[in-house]
Amino acid sequence: MLQGSKIPLRHRLADLFDDDAPRTLAVRLFNAALAVLIIVNVAAVILESVDGLRVRYPLAFVGIERVATAIFAAEYILRVWTSVDYRSGRFRNPLWGRLRYMRGFFPLVDLIAVLPAVLGFFGAADLRVLRLLRLLRMIKLTRHSTVFGLLWAVLREESRAIAALIFVLFLTLTVSGALMYMIEGEVQPNVFSSIPAAMWWAIETVTTVGYGDMVPVTFPGRVLGGIVSIVGIGTLALFSGLITAGYLNQLRLRRTPKHLADDESVCPHCGGLLRHSRAKAG
Repeated sequence: MLQGSKIPLRHRLADLFDDDAPRTLAVRLFNAALAVLIIVNVAAVILESVDGLRVRYPLAFVGIERVATAIFAAEYILRVWTSVDYRSGRFRNPLWGRLRYMRGFFPLVDLIAVLPAVLGFFGAADLRVLRLLRLLRMIKLTRHSTVFGLLWAVLREESRAIAALIFVLFLTLTVSGALMYMIEGEVQPNVFSSIPAAMWWAIETVTTVGYGDMVPVTFPGRVLGGIVSIVGIGTLALFSGLITAGYLNQLRLRRTPKHLADDESVCPHCGGLLRHSRAKAG
């Protein structure tokens, strides 16, 4: 077995960046330090939008941004460099493995973290765009978050059901928008001027926002508005229930001991322990 001093530097650094590596104290401290840096940087971006603070502390905001950009750039380069040593073995090839790693979701997020500085270097003049891209650094916080990991797992497992609900919702918006345009178009030509405009009303109604900028005035229009509101409430409630059930299912799977899951001693519906035993079966 290799001694610690003889382990290549790249391999030792890979343990800091590899999601499959053991959560040692060094890894936890490294992730915590990155999280603090991201929070400080995002807070600085938000406070910089206040004119009084930006004029009073210009050097502080510039210094925070430069330090954060330098650290994020070094982190991104090191992640790409060490990806060939990750435990999954998916990026073994020195060239194609690294290119494959760079196409991943979180590597792209890491690239976005340094993109504002690159755009500024090449003379990007729209500071609002740069601020927006810097705020996207918050996505880096989800890399090791258990909560977000559960949410991603729920979205993956329930992707077909979610797609079906989205299709039903889109169908509702299209049909109700077209019907409302037919009903209210002649009475309110400036309000329901087209099917896309009527679909905006449908979005407001389905989501129960109801800004009041578009309101049907005819009796058939109001009846249709009531039906769309009820359908919208039911669809959103079904969507919320689907996400909740999927989230609880993922929690049950992660909290179930592996030996119980292997013995199928847990009810797949409620998550409770089954009362039967192999002895009774005999």
